[in-house]
Amino acid sequence: MIKGQSTKELPEGYADFLGIKYVMDPKILEDQGRSVEALLLARIPEERRDSIKALPTVKSQIREIAKTDAKESEFLDSSMPLRELAFRLILKSGNKSMPLNDLHWTLTEGWAHPTHPMAISVYDLKRIMDADVYYGFHQVTD
Repeated sequence: MIKGQSTKELPEGYADFLGIKYVMDPKILEDQGRSVEALLLARIPEERRDSIKALPTVKSQIREIAKTDAKESEFLDSSMPLRELAFRLILKSGNKSMPLNDLHWTLTEGWAHPTHPMAISVYDLKRIMDADVYYGFHQVTD
């Protein structure tokens, strides 16, 4: 549900997607033979990479990124591609399941601006998330 809204106030089409959430699933990436650690490290400043690599698990690496790097202003930038922004928003949440509607609202209202509009429906965002083969997005439901 969009922060602070009741179901009666939801924009058209949002009610159809209540309960759908996304996470980044490291297993999907590992099954593709891809390095989760490399994907994470590419999103943080070079001087912090050794301290993140020293952490024992992917979960602890994500937690540390969410606690420190994700709070930096340059971690998110509205000029980033849509999937990259979605990935970073999920990382910022500590890889807790993020409702599709919240993700949609953040992308279309929070990160859009006149020179970089994000005019995309919640349905189209779901299709983009489901078609991902790079970031390891995985749909979960309540």
